[in-house]
Amino acid sequence: MNAYDKLNIAILAIGFAQSFYAGIMMLLKKNARLPERVLAVWLFAISFQMLISLINTRYSIMGFPISPFVYGPLLFIYINTLVSDKPRLRHYYISWSLPVIAFFILALIYRKQPVLIFDNFMADDPLRGMRIAYAILLMVSIIGYSIATFVRLEKHRRKIRDLYSYTSQKITLGWAQFVSISFFVFYFGLFAMGFTRVFAENFHFDPLLAGNIILVFYSFAFSIFGYQQDRIYPEIPVKEKPKYERSGLKKKDIDILSQKLIFLMESEKLYREPELNIVDVANRMHVPRHHITHILNEKMGNNFYSFINNYRIEEAKQRLSDPKYYNLTVLAIGFDAGFNSKSSFNTLFKKHVGLTPSEYRKKSINN
Repeated sequence: MNAYDKLNIAILAIGFAQSFYAGIMMLLKKNARLPERVLAVWLFAISFQMLISLINTRYSIMGFPISPFVYGPLLFIYINTLVSDKPRLRHYYISWSLPVIAFFILALIYRKQPVLIFDNFMADDPLRGMRIAYAILLMVSIIGYSIATFVRLEKHRRKIRDLYSYTSQKITLGWAQFVSISFFVFYFGLFAMGFTRVFAENFHFDPLLAGNIILVFYSFAFSIFGYQQDRIYPEIPVKEKPKYERSGLKKKDIDILSQKLIFLMESEKLYREPELNIVDVANRMHVPRHHITHILNEKMGNNFYSFINNYRIEEAKQRLSDPKYYNLTVLAIGFDAGFNSKSSFNTLFKKHVGLTPSEYRKKSINN
């Protein structure tokens, strides 16, 4: 056994052990929900492929890898269930498994045949059509689902501005966006290198080994971030149906609730709560969440995120220019106003005021 084979076997063994263990831990996670179960299936698919590849180093039981056809769909389904306030599996997801079933049968039938040969990929033999179809469908599957995942994440990032007054990695899913983009980049590069090997002479590159290394990386990434990921949408407690749920909002109701919302902010200063979300406000006002969204969007031309942070910025401006608060640091004033991080305070303040909080304080002192 040469060094290359030893390296490949070591990577496969690490990938199998890690992904299988991570899948078990995901299922055993306290209060595991549908996204965790989907992620567990994704991890088990990786471990299954790693195991088959390990066995194939000694015995031919599969003609070519078939699990890669589920990586893209499961990535999209995981993200889609994660960013849904009521996650569920769709019936049409079943149709996405047809390529997997088809190639699984073919992989068993041709398990003794050298289907995926890169040096003579375009050789005129009975299996050439299968090789071409396999490569094209796999490329379309992974790249297509990666793009769909990225688009879904972008829609989610816009939607949460109607729900939260703050941002964090677990809400914006910045880690998932990075993973989906890098997933696309890595596999696009992998396909490009694979096609280069097919058509270029003296270009020695093994896409299977590189693919295994990439899978091990994503197995670690998803198991770490996925296990730490909490539910995104605030849980709505089961209560008696509120006043406006069935009747809808009339203009008079909108005006009354708008005044009540403003009074609540100015009197109780709810915006000072750093992790305030729209469900908290709706519960204080005893109305459904979508009524608050309707008021902000239609009446005030705003979203929840901007509405709350405008109050925080105004309070920070008042304190930064007030001599009795000169003993407090700029960051302390930002935290007191409700901001949950230095970066969000500086970014939003400068966006609205045109100056950083420190610059605004200096200007106030000089005046």
